[in-house]
Amino acid sequence: MLTNLHIKNLALIDEVRVNFSKGFNVFTGETGAGKSILISSLGLLLGGKADKSLIKGGCQFAKVDAMFDVEGDTDVFSQLFDEIGVDREETISLSRTINISGKSEYRVNGEIVTLNVFKKFASELLDVFGQHDNQALLDRHNHILFLDKYIGNNVVQLKSILAEQISELNAINRKISALGGDERQREREVDLLNFEINQIEEANLRLGEDDELIGKRTILQNSEKISRVMNEVVDKILGINNIPMTLKDVVSQLGSITGLDKDIDQCRERTQSVRWEIEDIAGTLQAYAQSINYDENELNKIEERLDLINGYKRKYGNTIEEILAYYDQCVAKREALLNCDKELQELNEAKNKLLIEILDESNKLHNLRMNNKAKLEQEVETELKELGMKNAKFVIDIAGISDIASVEKNINANGLDVVEFLFSANLGVDVRPLDKIISGGELSRFSLAFKTIVNTDSNNKTLIFDEIDTGIGGNTGSVVGKKITKISKHNQVLCITHLAQIASFGDSHYKIVKTEDDTHTYTTIYYLNEEERVSEIARMIGSISNNNFANLHSIELITESNKYKESI
Repeated sequence: MLTNLHIKNLALIDEVRVNFSKGFNVFTGETGAGKSILISSLGLLLGGKADKSLIKGGCQFAKVDAMFDVEGDTDVFSQLFDEIGVDREETISLSRTINISGKSEYRVNGEIVTLNVFKKFASELLDVFGQHDNQALLDRHNHILFLDKYIGNNVVQLKSILAEQISELNAINRKISALGGDERQREREVDLLNFEINQIEEANLRLGEDDELIGKRTILQNSEKISRVMNEVVDKILGINNIPMTLKDVVSQLGSITGLDKDIDQCRERTQSVRWEIEDIAGTLQAYAQSINYDENELNKIEERLDLINGYKRKYGNTIEEILAYYDQCVAKREALLNCDKELQELNEAKNKLLIEILDESNKLHNLRMNNKAKLEQEVETELKELGMKNAKFVIDIAGISDIASVEKNINANGLDVVEFLFSANLGVDVRPLDKIISGGELSRFSLAFKTIVNTDSNNKTLIFDEIDTGIGGNTGSVVGKKITKISKHNQVLCITHLAQIASFGDSHYKIVKTEDDTHTYTTIYYLNEEERVSEIARMIGSISNNNFANLHSIELITESNKYKESI
């Protein structure tokens, strides 16, 4: 239940705090007073689209906070709290802030959450029924959901079984697909694998080959520089100063005093080693310089080989190691495809058996819907007659599928049925699809009739009716008030209305008022006491000033409404 709402800097609202009670909360006010702002604020709490244009002029942000009492409600909230890592509480606060850039911040019980999580909480707490929301009834794809909601738990149980069967069917299809699908698909898959295997085999790749080729290419591209530097270095070693010969003389001189001191002997040995090392370096560099030979043909071959390897990398893996691993996978997969007949046969047998089970479960759903449709048709027609549509006709068309060959193509979470609501408001007019024949005023009454039937039990949500009375008036308004009153016995209701007949049924009455000063326009929400309520309903009846007749009529409406509430 929504216990209080705090709105700040939203549209014409500077700051408003409203406390709510159980039952029927009614909101009234002059046209243009800002009743739509209340719905907008609740829409924001449901995760609706928002932009900075909603922020009151001159402000940097707009904010909507709502507090809900969920004591004793279902475990769904425990699961949602677990999702955000917060302990379950008996109250839930939803908060949304829109800053001047148009971005939003979402909080649940003070914790910042994602929009997705925020919507999950809000959808379990609020349900807005307005002219826009009535459009859901015009979408034939929703009709099966409305019918199933009316039927209740029996449908939920069958759908749960069906969901498991569909999941199993998808798993079998994935396995069949992994084995190449049917025989034709498998042959195509084997042909593709043969092509890729042969292509990789023909390439004759070696691990590290690309690095070797890149190294050779670098040497060939720099061969002239390498040869020049090598020759210069060799010349410096073996040239005029001939370092090895100089070191040979040093060794010879040190040899003349060998044996006199062990340190001298060690220096002679080290010098000899250096001489041999330098001679070896010079020889190696000289041979390397002589071996360097720029060969354009060889460089072209290297480039071609690297291009081929890079092409394979783009197709089969980022490295030669990955390409060779992909080759092994292809060989193993080809072997599996060529020897999978038995496994495929078992999978197809399991699939055919499962499709029969799915058809059987879908038929149970179909029969359940067929057994309940007449009852719902009658209840909706009864409600519509009470709402002034005495000749209304409502038919639920259910088209099922009994052909096993069509099961896999048509199966979905709702089974195999296609459900469509057909309607006629006038005597002698054949029923037609709802979206083809119903008017705006008729749709409002149809929507209310439907919700009266489906929402008679508590569903833990606050139901918001946004001018559900569009297109109706007079005695029908009183009937609408009675319908909403019935709903409010088990659900908290917030209702925006322009009809005195509906407002008189409210358990709590709020007035939305727009005021102006020299520079600004403000919207405020006031709770009305009994005397103020009488005056407001009198205004709605049409009283221009303090009219005794209008006040007496207002009191009469409230008295009759209270009698009705006591009788149910």
